[in-house]
Amino acid sequence: MFRNLFFFSSCILIIGACSTSEKPDDSDKLIPNEVKIGNQVCFNHSLLFLDSTTYEAVVNSEFIGQFAFSHEKQLTGFNGFYLIGKTNYIEFFHPKSIEGEEYEPGTIWICLASLKANYLKTLNKEKLNFIKLESDNQHTELSLMTNDSINPISTRELRKKQYESWTKKEYHDSISFLPVDYNSPQESDSSSNYLMNDVYGIGLSLNPDDSLKVIRYLKEIGYDSYSEFNGCTRISNNDQFIELHISKDNMLLSINRFYIQLNQSVERSTEVIGNSRIECDGKSAIWIFE
Repeated sequence: MFRNLFFFSSCILIIGACSTSEKPDDSDKLIPNEVKIGNQVCFNHSLLFLDSTTYEAVVNSEFIGQFAFSHEKQLTGFNGFYLIGKTNYIEFFHPKSIEGEEYEPGTIWICLASLKANYLKTLNKEKLNFIKLESDNQHTELSLMTNDSINPISTRELRKKQYESWTKKEYHDSISFLPVDYNSPQESDSSSNYLMNDVYGIGLSLNPDDSLKVIRYLKEIGYDSYSEFNGCTRISNNDQFIELHISKDNMLLSINRFYIQLNQSVERSTEVIGNSRIECDGKSAIWIFE
């Protein structure tokens, strides 16, 4: 049942605790718009189910309307709120966004994107019994599987038919994809008029068992640089990172924050939106869900 959610969504397109009062500062690495040569995977989009109160607050927020190119979409079978960056974007759903279904707030999906044709086929998936490789006419997808066959993270690669239909460019087996090849060019261009540039980091709340799977999965796809920040582990491909907030009390693997690069420098400020807050400082922001 949960897998259907990812199909709908894609049709558009160490134990420690971190401080909840942390502010973005100069020590947070700002990520350039283009992924560096050599990186094979980048962020594409992230889906997070919000509680109904926070979802309504996000949709109706004047601050969000100025912060990011954003809008609510009503599509066949589901609706959600989208914040579009230059090369990646955020989706927010409420518990009943999927027609006939109800999902727990905190439910997530992180979709990464391969930047090289046939890259996913080269990975040694056989040694990890909790990942699954699948293909259809549009994408090849390598998914991390956790308890109850839920896949919170997938890496997607464009196939020939989808690439040529979407980008209007010729496909060949050694092609290097651009991050924006997975997105709407019109929406990506529109984002340049807003404060939000791109998501460059994602914080996850998870338990020790799931953290081991996430670490091994990310290492397999090319996120193989490790560092410590405020007592948490960051796993990076040198441009973008996933930050692990590990605790035995975390029953649900969920997103607890987005690290966002801004198009211009701003004064330090905090904006409360429902049961979340956005902390801005300089050219970065942290959107916290706790």
